[in-house]
Amino acid sequence: MALSRSQAMVLGALAQDQPLTTQELSIWTGLAPTTARAAATSLTQDGWASSTDGVPTYWRITDCGRRLAATRPYRAFRTTNA
Repeated sequence: MALSRSQAMVLGALAQDQPLTTQELSIWTGLAPTTARAAATSLTQDGWASSTDGVPTYWRITDCGRRLAATRPYRAFRTTNA
């Protein structure tokens, strides 16, 4: 199943190999915080990302997510925080 554009953007941000909060995901991707959180939550449910239970929640890419982010359809979504 293909990722939505929002999911791909969040996966690309997480592929930078550092845990990110919802607010940071929003800044890196340009998505609204609620959209970034929904995308990260769905990525977590599918095993592409993981999250902490604390406040704030930190999101991290999984090994499976890293492999997915490296595939052709999703490489273009890898971001840098410029």
